[in-house]
This record gives sequence, structure tokens and C-alpha cells, in this order.
Amino acid sequence: MAMPRPEMMAVHELALTESVIEQIKERLGDAQVVRVRLAIGRLQAVLPDAVRFSFEVCTQGTSLDGATLEILETPGSELQIKEVEVK
Repeated sequence: MAMPRPEMMAVHELALTESVIEQIKERLGDAQVVRVRLAIGRLQAVLPDAVRFSFEVCTQGTSLDGATLEILETPGSELQIKEVEVK
């Protein structure tokens, strides 16, 4: 079985990160977010470092700009926003 190319995996993380940011913005509007905690299961085949990089890039100029991203790696297929802390 062929492994996905690294650049294809990064696209997966980018799309996931954009979705998380949109969900938070829809719920909180312009509230200044200071911390986001995500639970991501290993079965999601997500690279945590790619999510962190995508988060930093995608939040620039938004209400999440400068927020800390914490990723809790779980053994299953979980993908959940666990906590969002606002100022």
C-alpha cells in the first residue's frame, strides 16, 4: 500500500485547521481567543506539527491571532474541540 505524499497530508491538516477556526469564529464571533484545546485521535492520520503550523498561519489577522493551540493526542478516531478560552 502506498503512503500518501507529505504535501497531500499537509493539505488534510490545513483543511481540518480551517474548519476548526471557522467553527470557533461562528460560535464566538469577534471574541479574543487566547487558547484552543483540540483532541485528535491517532486514527485521524493527522500530523500535529502540521496542524500547529496551519493554525499559526490561518489565525493571523483574526480573533484567534496569537492564541495558543494545545493538541491532545488520543488513541482512537476522535476529532473534537475540547476547550476554547477567551479573554
